[in-house]
Amino acid sequence: MKKRWWIIGSVAALLVVGVASFSMLGSKQAMGMPVSIGAATKSALESKILTSGVVTVEDKQKLFSGVTGTLREFSVKEGDKVKKGQIIGKIDTSDVESRILELEAQLELAKANLAKVQAGSEPEEVEQERERLAQAQREYDTAKREYDRISQLYASGASTQQELDKAKSTVDTALSTLNVAKQQLSLKQKGPRKEEIASQQAQINKLLVEKGQLDKERVQSVVIAPANGTVIARAADNGQYVNKGTELLTIADLDRLLIEADINESDVTKLSLGQNAVIEGTSLGKQKLSAKVSRIAPIAVTTQSSSGQGEKTRVKVTLEPSSREIAALKPGFHVDINITVDKIDNALQVPIESIQQDADGSTFVWIAANGIAKKQKVETGVENELFTQIRSGLQGDEQLILNPVEGLAEGTPVMPMSGSAAMGI
Repeated sequence: MKKRWWIIGSVAALLVVGVASFSMLGSKQAMGMPVSIGAATKSALESKILTSGVVTVEDKQKLFSGVTGTLREFSVKEGDKVKKGQIIGKIDTSDVESRILELEAQLELAKANLAKVQAGSEPEEVEQERERLAQAQREYDTAKREYDRISQLYASGASTQQELDKAKSTVDTALSTLNVAKQQLSLKQKGPRKEEIASQQAQINKLLVEKGQLDKERVQSVVIAPANGTVIARAADNGQYVNKGTELLTIADLDRLLIEADINESDVTKLSLGQNAVIEGTSLGKQKLSAKVSRIAPIAVTTQSSSGQGEKTRVKVTLEPSSREIAALKPGFHVDINITVDKIDNALQVPIESIQQDADGSTFVWIAANGIAKKQKVETGVENELFTQIRSGLQGDEQLILNPVEGLAEGTPVMPMSGSAAMGI
């Protein structure tokens, strides 16, 4: 009898538990799908591009050796400040000095020869030529008379053919000498020939060019700072033999530093000149510097990714740091860059994960209206990594479903999770 009552009691207990469980399950189904609920808020919204960059020098100049020789008196070191025109070294070119002296002597001689040619013949020289001509004329006249006499004797049979030929040869020689004397006198009277003057002048010009080159080398043997700045690199040592064109050092203006960064092609359309940026990084400690976008490269550069899989296309962007804070930077520093590309002071905004997209490309959010899920089409604007601006579609007092799950459909009953209604964005 006791056993029968024990069985009846057990069945009754199970029925009670079953009824309770069914009641609880039905209640949960009636309450709906649990969701996090929040509301759009109004506050300042900034869209930023986060990247990294390197500090570079805007104005730097490399200095090269202008001549070949041994570098002397070259004592500047990295970090030294120099002024434009300051002598910072010399290159020993002692052989140049001796060559210059030799050329100067040759020039003096060439100029003297030119002056002599330009002056023409002296009166005494002309008179001498006239005397030579008169003498040649007399000798010719004598030879001609002798030839005429021998010719007459030969015609009468009183002279031989050999004597006649000899007289003829003497006349010809005298005539040739006479013609040469006439030409010499004519040349002396005409003065110097243009060709002779041009030849002498060409010789002088050639020597002047050679001397000018050596003078230039003598000037270039002095190493002079090309601008005000700081020595940031030294490529040669004092006492080193250098060839013409050897790099000696690099001078930079450390008061004009820039920051160069590579920006992903998808973000470049958001950039414009003058946008503000914040510069920070381990090299700056806790300090944050301000900068502005000063240059955007006109072309993009595509490179292979570091993993070797695929390519990446980036555009070089230059930022100019504030002159008041530039002392904290050094060329070569790696820094983090935060560029503000857009800012709205009083933007109606929602968490970015609440924005959904339909098949037609339109955007919407899920809202809870009287415990039912409903699509609400919206137009979005500025966004950052956390929030998106709502330009139209929301008033701001709607119950926004913050974490819509996949498969959520209009008309689905929803239930705010505990504490979600009070969530802020």
